[in-house]
Amino acid sequence: MLANGRMTGKEFIFENTAMRQVLSFKNNTIFIQSVFDKKTRKELIAENALSYFEFQINKKTVTSSMPVWKFIQYKERSLVNQGVEYIFYFEGKGSYKGLKIELYRQYFQNSTLTREKIQLKSAKGHNFQLNKKDGKLHLIYPRLSLNNNTEESIQEIQIANYQHWNHTFCPSVRNHTLTDNNELFLKGPFSVTCTGSHKVMSTYEHASQDEAKGFRLSPVTSMKKGDIDASQGVEGDETEIKDENFRFIAHHYNQSGNTRTIATELIKGGYFDNEKIPYDSYYETVWNSFSFIGKDEKIEPLIHNYLFSQITEHPKSRESHFYYNTWAMQREQNKKGQDLRGVLTEERILREIDYAAEMNIELFVLDDGWEEALGMWTPNQKRLPNKLAPFVNRMKDHNMVPGIWLSPMAIDSLSERYRQYPEWIIRRSDGVPVAAQWGRPVFDIVGPFSALFLEDCKSLIDQGIRFFKWDAMNTFNSSLSGLNHGDNSHTEKERIERYNYLFPFYVTRIMKELREYNNDAVIEIDLTEPERCMIGLMPLQEGIFFFINNGASAYGDYSTYRTKSMRTVINDYGHLFPKELFTYAVYPNDVAPYRAQHYNINNTLIAGHGFWGDLNQLTSEERADIGKTLAKAKRVRPYIHGILIDYNAKAGASPEIYTQVDSIRAFGQIIGFSGSKANLPYKLHLNRSQLLGILNHPYTSAHESISMDFHFNKPDDTVSAFLIGNKGEKISVVSSTGQLDDIQLENNLLVINVASTSTVCVKFEDKKLIKVVGGSVLSQNADEITLHSEAGSISVTFENIS
Repeated sequence: MLANGRMTGKEFIFENTAMRQVLSFKNNTIFIQSVFDKKTRKELIAENALSYFEFQINKKTVTSSMPVWKFIQYKERSLVNQGVEYIFYFEGKGSYKGLKIELYRQYFQNSTLTREKIQLKSAKGHNFQLNKKDGKLHLIYPRLSLNNNTEESIQEIQIANYQHWNHTFCPSVRNHTLTDNNELFLKGPFSVTCTGSHKVMSTYEHASQDEAKGFRLSPVTSMKKGDIDASQGVEGDETEIKDENFRFIAHHYNQSGNTRTIATELIKGGYFDNEKIPYDSYYETVWNSFSFIGKDEKIEPLIHNYLFSQITEHPKSRESHFYYNTWAMQREQNKKGQDLRGVLTEERILREIDYAAEMNIELFVLDDGWEEALGMWTPNQKRLPNKLAPFVNRMKDHNMVPGIWLSPMAIDSLSERYRQYPEWIIRRSDGVPVAAQWGRPVFDIVGPFSALFLEDCKSLIDQGIRFFKWDAMNTFNSSLSGLNHGDNSHTEKERIERYNYLFPFYVTRIMKELREYNNDAVIEIDLTEPERCMIGLMPLQEGIFFFINNGASAYGDYSTYRTKSMRTVINDYGHLFPKELFTYAVYPNDVAPYRAQHYNINNTLIAGHGFWGDLNQLTSEERADIGKTLAKAKRVRPYIHGILIDYNAKAGASPEIYTQVDSIRAFGQIIGFSGSKANLPYKLHLNRSQLLGILNHPYTSAHESISMDFHFNKPDDTVSAFLIGNKGEKISVVSSTGQLDDIQLENNLLVINVASTSTVCVKFEDKKLIKVVGGSVLSQNADEITLHSEAGSISVTFENIS
């Protein structure tokens, strides 16, 4: 039994290999009766548990423990991510007759994670309102009361702090203490508490920055005139930015005796006082999750699995592609006097596509300049007279995914759409539009504009686009009245808070509808500026993040400095976040005096997987060599897809090694850097019987391990090694004194391409050696042969022994 849910009387019991949960509906209540860990044989839920949820409705507090919830039925849905979703339907009784609750709970095989949300509805003709209590929002859900006999600290993991020096977001892990009859409110969105026998992790899925650091700190403009890179903020926004602006939801911890309670609570923006619960739609909470592991286990794999698969039903969004983006090329040409956007002509784009194909690029993204105007998402009639068809067709000829850039909320003030919808333009108190990216006005997306933008994207999908980069989704603090975040009965502050709370709901809903329109469509959210507000867990339900432009450096920096700055992203987040959630781009150019091409390419093999810059500056030989490297990486990629990166040091250390290896199937890659000249003996445990060989670096091996001596011969040197498995074919190149450029095994024919003078040892089992072509035989016995070659190809033919 991998996973099973069933009703037994008034109890719903879910059981898998890891846990057993009991959700009770006895006496018209709703409560979590049990969460039982099968591994430790321990119960997590305290006997004196507080109510599972608590709302303020029609000016009264209503809880899950009140006998007013009649269970009606449940439905079951299989999830794309191998989970199962149960929807439980309840109707209110007594004074709550006509109030409906839909409780969504998702479970997964071999996992302790439960993901859940609630939707509230009113029956037609009934009036139910959400209210504040004592002047504050009062919506508590979910709430768990845990057996706890320890005073260990509570760990909070924030993911949207800002590093001003590196011009990027970063995580922050903070430890908090909790004493008896005390309480903590933590922003999260991750928090982990120890109960004595377990670590229990809670999450909520929303999106916002963690702090005002790096943000505009006053109503003063964040734009610097004449600086194109600074034209990314919001000019004219009169809202003073403080840390508290971004506190919409909190994890509320308290301790009473041996019971520790964790609750997710709304802080601001979640609803208006007296907001009606609709009958023709619903009021919904964010998705939440809780999960547990043993007290001595690491929390990182739990987070990684949650973000890689359990949070999403869009596995396409987790597929990695080596991609090229045109923006840095446009910047290069702009420095030489060409128009920043005018360079995107049909001829130039087709040429860049062909260059990218030589490099083995899989995804090609047209950046800003393809469009008629900001907010008018049709091809520029002058530069692209044949529209998108030539590019889409050329990309498909090269097996590339067609991608395109959009600034979803931006609108050119000279466009017809701007004149058509003036009520959607975000404005200052004096009615003047705020100025966002490139100084342009912006539409309010928490309203009817969201449907219009959705249709824009669908049209592009119809034209062949399958990947979107969405840029400049900033904190705009819209106080517009009459849309979907308040009217004149609400204060300006209330409308802004409601807008900012709802913003990720609307954006993620568009992402979901595009995925449902075409399952191949993937959206990447640009997070490259401190104003970007979509950093959080909610957009990861459907898409990924473009995380950093240039970091601590700038456009046109071909040195290792910029690349090292880029690597801080995966170095900061890689222990928690799957590498597949991040993209960023490096320059592939080998420009003197840096000669950093190899370093830069190795950097993007770890994560990011992006390239930009003027590909015309590369020779055809350089593009082909890059293509060979990417081919090696793509060969191992299916086997390290979704695997946590193991690394040993901060970016810039001497040395820093990034290991991504499936040690059972013997596929993977090892990438190393060193800030100074250094040597490192490297050893990795793996099943050598499954190893075919290792490319790019000399190696030796033992029965259950491989060894390499990494030599970093200069400051900012780099090494790489690609492990190729034999897929159970019982032939292994167990050592090589030189670099192997390629190794193939098919139908008992082993072909080894030697890049430098090498002595290789081949072991085989249940095989008979028939013939050797190329290289000289140094020794041979029944199950092993040692060969020497200066360079070139070695072929060894075997036949099976019956």
